[in-house]
Amino acid sequence: MLSDRKKKILCAVVDSYIDKATPVASKDIQQDYLSECSSATIRNELSTLESMGYLIQPHVSAGRIPSEKAFRFYVNELMYESNLTGSEAELIEQYFNRKINSLEEVMTEVTRILAEITNYTSVVVKEDMSDTITAIKLLDLSNGKMLVVIVTDSRVLKDGMVDLPDDFDEHMIAQAQHWLNKIFCGKHVSEFINFNYPFALVNDEFAQYNALFKKIIDVLKKVSLLNGMDVEMYGESKILEHAEYTDVTHAKKFLAEMQNKEKIAEILTNDGGADGSVTVKIGSEENAPEGCAVVTTRVSLGDNVSSSIGVIGPVRMNYKKVLSVLDKISEIIIDYVSTRKS
Repeated sequence: MLSDRKKKILCAVVDSYIDKATPVASKDIQQDYLSECSSATIRNELSTLESMGYLIQPHVSAGRIPSEKAFRFYVNELMYESNLTGSEAELIEQYFNRKINSLEEVMTEVTRILAEITNYTSVVVKEDMSDTITAIKLLDLSNGKMLVVIVTDSRVLKDGMVDLPDDFDEHMIAQAQHWLNKIFCGKHVSEFINFNYPFALVNDEFAQYNALFKKIIDVLKKVSLLNGMDVEMYGESKILEHAEYTDVTHAKKFLAEMQNKEKIAEILTNDGGADGSVTVKIGSEENAPEGCAVVTTRVSLGDNVSSSIGVIGPVRMNYKKVLSVLDKISEIIIDYVSTRKS
């Protein structure tokens, strides 16, 4: 547990670092945040916070910068809500006040306004899981591998591969295909993705292959999820405006990672799946790109259709502002969807 004074000092370090992108010294904290504390007291607390893993001292003579652990504590415990400025709220309203004819246009506007106001890369992942499954096919490729395919009423979802046991013959593949079709045909893709594997439904003949059946279903879920996603991204080059990416190597690495839209979509949609959920991932240990933070919120777009909206930027992100912008944009999307229904 951190004392109240340590929390105040840690919060001051994080806020200052977010604002200035330079190491924070004890005199800066005393002058700008905690005038009631002596510089010596602050130095001692900074040293303790460093030993606890919350702060890093880049150079012996330099001040401290927050670690990813500090940013996580800040988001969970220290950060207070922040309202948008009047000009920011007005700018968002202006983007959406013009005539918008489709949900696709809304999503395009969301990526643009989100990137412009936050100054980070914005991403919108639309997940349409309203298709109905009409068939599941298992195709033996005769090389110890099997291709798993889902056919829906509007498309074919494929690219899923499973390794087969040596003793899993053509008859067993046909039986497995029959079993999967019996359970899933006629269901929406969204029902399938949220399906928990029922070991009890596998008959005695396949009991020894429970692990294989689970693997097949997991692959089919992934195929369904990825094929149902539509990814829009905007403002990738904005990362170059942040101090951490003035180094060409870091900038190139980030821009290369943004090219892998399938991976970015997975990161954004790994949010628990509940409408209204807000997720903050900080650093590679939390599945964000290395050195980055990802903040997302999920908004329902209709039956079995939802979107994950978020930004990707350096760990030194203005989380308060990002969350406020996402909250405002979510309200606008919800109003738009409800107006279309009425």
